[in-house]
Amino acid sequence: MDRKRVNERLELALRPAEKPTLEEVLEQVSTRGVLRGPVDWVFQAWATYIEYAVQKIAEAFQLSEEEKKQLFHFRDTMKRLLREAQKQAKEKLTALYKAVVEGTYRMEGNKLYAPDGTWIYVNERTAPYIPIHGISASAYFPDLLKLPLERLELLQLGWRASDEANHHDKPRMGTTQPWQVFAWATVRYGEFRIDIISVNLTREGVSVEIRIIARSWRQKLSKDEAIDLVVNHLRRGEWTPLLTTWLGDGEANRRDILRGDYKLVIVAKEPWKLGKSISMRKALAARGKEAFARLKESAGVYGVLLDLLRAHKWVNVKLATDDALRATYKQKAKKRSIDVLREAYGRNSGEMPTKQFSHAEGPRRGSGRHRDVSRFDEQQRWLCCR
Repeated sequence: MDRKRVNERLELALRPAEKPTLEEVLEQVSTRGVLRGPVDWVFQAWATYIEYAVQKIAEAFQLSEEEKKQLFHFRDTMKRLLREAQKQAKEKLTALYKAVVEGTYRMEGNKLYAPDGTWIYVNERTAPYIPIHGISASAYFPDLLKLPLERLELLQLGWRASDEANHHDKPRMGTTQPWQVFAWATVRYGEFRIDIISVNLTREGVSVEIRIIARSWRQKLSKDEAIDLVVNHLRRGEWTPLLTTWLGDGEANRRDILRGDYKLVIVAKEPWKLGKSISMRKALAARGKEAFARLKESAGVYGVLLDLLRAHKWVNVKLATDDALRATYKQKAKKRSIDVLREAYGRNSGEMPTKQFSHAEGPRRGSGRHRDVSRFDEQQRWLCCR
């Protein structure tokens, strides 16, 4: 990645932005899972989502006073770490931007260094990232689902077959999607070590990567063993492990679902193990509306959690299994698109635009000015409650 492109990514990261609204945050989570935007916006957006999710969990699940205390301490710990990481990330981004603009940086391999030693990893295959150091803490997460161990292990199995890794025989999860923090912590409840490890510079600003280690559990299976067990369960008609496998490594193509093309595609190093290989890295595990119906049915009480988390992949499951919901969603999406065009060109009052705006003059992404909050809020209410 050349100097010009690095500079562009740094400018996007440091762009001013208004404080995120809950509606903006839930829009990103429910449509693509990841929060992206200017550094000041994205860390606050994470904190907003953490606050929202914990409140909804406390309302939806029967928890003892001790469990509520654990949940709220988890929330407070996450928010504190985010504040500390935001400060460090902003300082590093500023130092790197200054070095690139002034030409005082140096390259060593795939690392670009500022004069003070701050570095960013750059290559042509992945988004640049800046490491975050020393931002970690321990916290407990309560048992929300109260499932028998054999049912809980089915949920754990799919995560192990996909996103979950191993850290000294302890389950480990790394993610840029805030809903996955709660979805995974729920099936690995207990004591966690939480680290904020990096800031990734994407084309839309930064994303934040968080790593959590489940200290209360021992990793029993290798990745290959977990994948084999997921396939064996599916052959016997048990879809629960496939659900969490798809929540981890599944491809979320909402456009296909909205046009009636129902496919459960999973990204994997060896796709032939999970189903029919449709590319070098993708497996078609199942297809048809019935496949999504089986996923939804297999979730049980876990689906309550996914619902309140507004997880984008779970929204896809609901859209695939409810014809009326899908039709209404498509109509509302079409209406929003038309309204955006009308507002952009001043046609709500029958007037043509008197001024054309350049991209530079347009609203800042992450500022919230380019979104119609009331329409989104209306859509989210009916989508969540179906």
